[in-house]
Amino acid sequence: MTVSAAARPGLATAAPIVVIAVFGITLGITYPLLALLLEQRGLPRGVIGANGAMTPLGMVVSAPLIPRLVRVVSPWRAMAAASVAIAVLLAVLAGSDDLALWFVVRFAVGSCAVTMFVLGETWISEAAAGPRRGQLLTAYTSVMALGFAVGPAVMAVAGDGSLVPLVVAVACSLLAVVPLWAARARVPRMVSSGAIPVRGLLARLSVLLLAVVSVAVFDGVTLQFLPAYVLGEGLSPRLAALALTVLLVGQVLFQYPLGWLADRIGPRRALVLSLSAGAAGALALPWAVEVPWLFWPLVAVWGGLAFAGYPLALTILGDGLKGAGLLLGNTAFAIVWGLGGIAGPPYSGVAIDWLGPAGMPLSLATIWLLALAVIAVARFRTPGTVGAHR
Repeated sequence: MTVSAAARPGLATAAPIVVIAVFGITLGITYPLLALLLEQRGLPRGVIGANGAMTPLGMVVSAPLIPRLVRVVSPWRAMAAASVAIAVLLAVLAGSDDLALWFVVRFAVGSCAVTMFVLGETWISEAAAGPRRGQLLTAYTSVMALGFAVGPAVMAVAGDGSLVPLVVAVACSLLAVVPLWAARARVPRMVSSGAIPVRGLLARLSVLLLAVVSVAVFDGVTLQFLPAYVLGEGLSPRLAALALTVLLVGQVLFQYPLGWLADRIGPRRALVLSLSAGAAGALALPWAVEVPWLFWPLVAVWGGLAFAGYPLALTILGDGLKGAGLLLGNTAFAIVWGLGGIAGPPYSGVAIDWLGPAGMPLSLATIWLLALAVIAVARFRTPGTVGAHR
């Protein structure tokens, strides 16, 4: 393979990575900002939580419609419309105090967001075919994590009560259309050019969906409970906030090394390493929190290696799949991710009520250990690509 040929996958994936990363800044601002605005209005926490749940609910309900959507509208037009629609919806939220409207709008935001992610990840997966597949997909999720990390930073600079972050979110959503328009000729059609490999797709999904839900639960639980866990273990409020920042920085820094390793030892083995790291990190957390010099590196590495399970699952899913089959697989991932985001915090919350602060890491470890047990029993393989490197 020539140098230019080897470089093409990276160049081909640059456009969708930029599109989704810029769009990710929008959601990175939106999630915490809208909760803060509702809290400033004096609403009960239960109402705020229910309002926040409308976005993942919109994702779950709308994801199954995406394969039909791309048969009517081209994928790049669907993504452009979704990005512009989110900008309009956020502008509506900025100008309205009607709580009922907020519920409807946040559901619609979820519907548009899942369109961006499913189509964007299908685009990236098709473009990333080749020996550097694991590196490219972990690079995508690392950049995406950076986009989400920018959101809280924008809020910190703008100050409490400012609508500046919402203006930035609207601008980023519109800005995502620019690289999307420039690369519109590269967006794959995502429709079937023949029979969809249903049996092969189901064989992959049977185990991969459990890996995806474990990462989704981890993401939702840590965003909501990690600062409270650190507080409950006796650390200061400043350190509690820092813990979430360190976790997000770890997601930016430590996913790519596992993607690099996946391209050498196979994504299946790398996925097992990711799930094992998630379980080990969760089990070590109650002990490490007593040792500051160990706790902070642990949180960073744990955040990156555990979250890498998602791009590694994407790597395995997309190996040999294209078009409608790949789109259906990514749609299933989106549905399961939304369900994990909805169910994860209540599940971990019950564990915390039962076991105290340690319930958070123990509940996460349980999910990862379950996923590892299923993988061991299923002896799952990627159809058509099983070989020595797996």
